[in-house]
Amino acid sequence: MKEPTFLLALAIAGMTLVVIVRTIAGAFTSRRVSSAELAELKEQVDQYGAELEETQRSVADLQNRLDFAERLLTQARDRAALGAGDKDK
Repeated sequence: MKEPTFLLALAIAGMTLVVIVRTIAGAFTSRRVSSAELAELKEQVDQYGAELEETQRSVADLQNRLDFAERLLTQARDRAALGAGDKDK
């Protein structure tokens, strides 16, 4: 994985983790949490996890597209460097 893409994925994962930890910590520090609230928090964590997985798939897809575009550009540059050739032979 290229460095900018990896850093983007790492930042997204980090922000998601911070939100999850703050949500859980806020729930426990403010008062006792009921089982219904814990279930809601678990649902939120699961949702954040699903969103993170979707983001990781999107980043991987973008990386594949970028790699494909780079290969096409390299092929075009290589063809241009070779020149038209001699068609009289």
